[in-house]
Amino acid sequence: MAKTITFVTNQYRCDRIICAGRSVADATNTELTVVGVLDSEYELNPQAIDYLFNLSKQNKAVMRLVFSEDKMSVLSDIVGKHDSQYIITGMPSSNQSVLYGLWKENKNKSFYVVDTTGELVEVAKETARAR
Repeated sequence: MAKTITFVTNQYRCDRIICAGRSVADATNTELTVVGVLDSEYELNPQAIDYLFNLSKQNKAVMRLVFSEDKMSVLSDIVGKHDSQYIITGMPSSNQSVLYGLWKENKNKSFYVVDTTGELVEVAKETARAR
């Protein structure tokens, strides 16, 4: 079965990404998986992780945690190995974000970003190719 994958960090505000993922999974009749990619960029926040685990469960999703300093490798591996078709993330934090590489590398996937207000926006294929 095709999957909708959401990528989160260990921040409370990632709840909007999980909720948006549920909406995409419902609209596309796909299974929702939440993946927390953690590294040294953000201080570990066990309370936020617990909150996101519980929210994932409430949204009928499995949540997995991956610890790695090589975000691009982890993201590419997860998108490539799982039968993922729809990938939801937060907004790129800078022009150097690994998300641009991920989009370019996986042109056959549908990517969405969720802004700080919770609005879900599909990443245009042209944007992914331009980077």
